[in-house]
Amino acid sequence: MAIRFLSISTFDIFARRFYLVIASALLTACVVIEEPASDSPMFRSSDLLIPSRGIAIPVTFVSPVSRNGETFPLVVMAHGHGGSRHEQGSFKEIAEQLAVNGIASIRMDFPGSGDSSEPFTEYNLSNMQADLLASRDFAVAQAGIDADRVGLFGWSMGGRLVLLQGERNSEFDVIATWSPAASNDASSMVSFLGGRDSYERLRQQAMEHGSAQFTTRWGQQQELGLQWFKDLERSLPLDAIRAFEGPLFVLYGDQDEVVEPAISEAVIKAAIDSTLVIRHVIEGADHGLGIFSNERELTEDAISTTVRFLTDWLGPTGPPGF
Repeated sequence: MAIRFLSISTFDIFARRFYLVIASALLTACVVIEEPASDSPMFRSSDLLIPSRGIAIPVTFVSPVSRNGETFPLVVMAHGHGGSRHEQGSFKEIAEQLAVNGIASIRMDFPGSGDSSEPFTEYNLSNMQADLLASRDFAVAQAGIDADRVGLFGWSMGGRLVLLQGERNSEFDVIATWSPAASNDASSMVSFLGGRDSYERLRQQAMEHGSAQFTTRWGQQQELGLQWFKDLERSLPLDAIRAFEGPLFVLYGDQDEVVEPAISEAVIKAAIDSTLVIRHVIEGADHGLGIFSNERELTEDAISTTVRFLTDWLGPTGPPGF
């Protein structure tokens, strides 16, 4: 299938082929409501604990207020390595803007992150995928959610995670990513860990002791479990995205030194079956996209273009040309 490459400023009308068959899975365990996260005349946001892998994981579920019995599409959001489901407020902004545009969302804290009760040693792609799918299943089981219109959004390692769902064409309609750490091996994280020698040293420590202590360039102390290394090396996100048939959005900063632009470009090149691939490069932005450096114009660019993509291709009126 031919791929159409567009800048974010060109959202023309395209027909797409979606083969959507998704089964709603009702969760049998109790959901514990911690507190309402925020309320608005247009949407409701709640912080919850939901079951996954036999434990309770923290999520934030945001849904537009239904006034006439309408149903809403859903976006499942995945944060990056060392981040949280709020990502310094940026994911909250995206969720609330989606809700204003008639799209629900759910986002979760992965092990050892945010409000998670688990140690960081449990942070690995296997557990992350289980939590992402459990969150999806919980959300589509709620009243007012359209189980036939579900998208994914992920940043960095969360981007790798959502790309790994690329073969699930019957479950997910669209995928949006920020700077996905998505090589077909561990190479997209080698630089992050200080280079090849540092990576091998940390991996050897994890093999000998079950985990390895790592300090990020920002001073975060992380205990990387052996499974983190194994999952990273075995996962094939570029292969997975080759099978994805829906629209794909890849955003990155041209100054990114954590996940280099070439990695994002490799994702775009791999998406050979996507009906549409949209590339958006933010000039002057590094991996943080202005979120941690108080460069609000960069952050607003990332948020607004992402919301626009998801709204255009997943929104209540259906995709352009659908």
